[in-house]
Amino acid sequence: MNTSLPQSAFFLPPPSSENNGVDFLGLRQANLDMMAALIPGTNNVTSYIRPFSLLSWIFWKFHGLCEKAGKDQPNSEEVQEFRERVEILFTWGARLEDTPGIPGKQAEPPAGGGSVLLTFKAWGRVQSSTSLIAALWYGPASKTATGLGFLEPFKGGFFRATGKGVALAEALDGVLRADAGLYSRLLDTLGPVTATEDDARALWTLWGANSPTDAERDAFRDAVFDEGRIGDYSNLLGQRSSTIALAKLHLSHCAGAHAAEDIRRGMFFSGRPDGNAYEVPAELRPALRKWIVLQVRQLQRLALESLLSWCERRIIGGLHDTAGLTSEAERLFRTHSSGLDPDDPLTLMIGKLDTQISSVNDFVARGRSDGLFSPFALMEEIQKAFKAKDERFAAISFYALLLCASFAGYFAENERTQISVGGASRLSLFHLRKRLTALGDVSLKQAIQFVLESMVLSQHFATAVNRFDGQNQRLRLSIEEGGLISLARKPWEPTVTEDRLPTILELAGDCGLVNRTGDAFQL
Repeated sequence: MNTSLPQSAFFLPPPSSENNGVDFLGLRQANLDMMAALIPGTNNVTSYIRPFSLLSWIFWKFHGLCEKAGKDQPNSEEVQEFRERVEILFTWGARLEDTPGIPGKQAEPPAGGGSVLLTFKAWGRVQSSTSLIAALWYGPASKTATGLGFLEPFKGGFFRATGKGVALAEALDGVLRADAGLYSRLLDTLGPVTATEDDARALWTLWGANSPTDAERDAFRDAVFDEGRIGDYSNLLGQRSSTIALAKLHLSHCAGAHAAEDIRRGMFFSGRPDGNAYEVPAELRPALRKWIVLQVRQLQRLALESLLSWCERRIIGGLHDTAGLTSEAERLFRTHSSGLDPDDPLTLMIGKLDTQISSVNDFVARGRSDGLFSPFALMEEIQKAFKAKDERFAAISFYALLLCASFAGYFAENERTQISVGGASRLSLFHLRKRLTALGDVSLKQAIQFVLESMVLSQHFATAVNRFDGQNQRLRLSIEEGGLISLARKPWEPTVTEDRLPTILELAGDCGLVNRTGDAFQL
């Protein structure tokens, strides 16, 4: 993209629409990086095996048709036409059956009815956001470099199926050939094709997202998990297998089926449903450690983003300077101090938390019975108060930051890599503690003012400026002559970052690594 640089100072145009987004403090990428180290190769929308099979089949079939037609050098336009046709037929079926989690199913057929064109242009679809192979969906997870290894780059700027991908493609091809007429007319050709709603519905009975074959399940299971790689953290398969094994370990200590939310907590606490702890084998302890750090980081991000939302709420309500925001936040914390003494200096507050816990294991053990040391209990309390419009969530958020800073102090110097993800620019756990402890014996008011000014407002302004592309601004707040003003009609509603656990459990259920009943899982 070529953008002309401004030659002088200029005013931004006033915002014309609500500023949408999920990362107004620039913290999200650190959380995603931590998730990628635990469950690499997938994301939080890859819920089905069948789209992996379909993408593998598209490129496997395209190359087969080219070979049959004597095309030695097909171009990217030809493969795009074929891929769009197959994707539209697939997502059209998903639309008709209202199957959730399939990109592009909101697109409506071209006007006129009957037999319609099968191109993204005709359907008003966007490659970068509604294609199965888009970065937002199954694309990265399908590829060799970033995902499960079903597709590899090929000359001409497109892909071909690897051995793993061929196994999926051949299994799906056997299913599709069950209707020879449909297969021949719609799929077994490089020529232009039109289709009807009845065609899409008939194909969905064959390749619907909820009907992987045993052969697909076996091929996918081999790609996503390897028992022999558990404890090997030097490669993606070993990292992913170790985290899946950690989830399976927890399920082995549970009776009945459990939701992903319960499994997430159970993995963190290494605790049975009755509250008793179980032993984690040595090969899974590195995965457990990373899982614990991730959940604490989730708390840190929610706390900071909730404070940004609280600032917005108060600015919309008439407070326009940080002094007023600080006074109100201090009042809330003095009313809801979570067991800390508001009259203590900041160093003593963090120090009192530090002295209660001596290690990460102690932190986890304390959290099993004490909600003030449980990331999950605190995140729930923040979200519950937020939804109830109870400003107590700001006080809980400030306490949560102090707890996260204390947690970061349990790591020896040679272990700091785990808590330094994100660095200073994304306020890693390490840098959170470093910046708060550097304040020394400041008062509660001074500490709150620092957090609001430096870690919330300035962090937001810096993030928005860094992401300004010359057209779209990401600012939710602005500093004008009269002080802080809100550029949004209502306060932002932050949520906890998805951590990929639900989708990897869904995939594990589809391929037989665990048993799945609806949204619950068991061994």
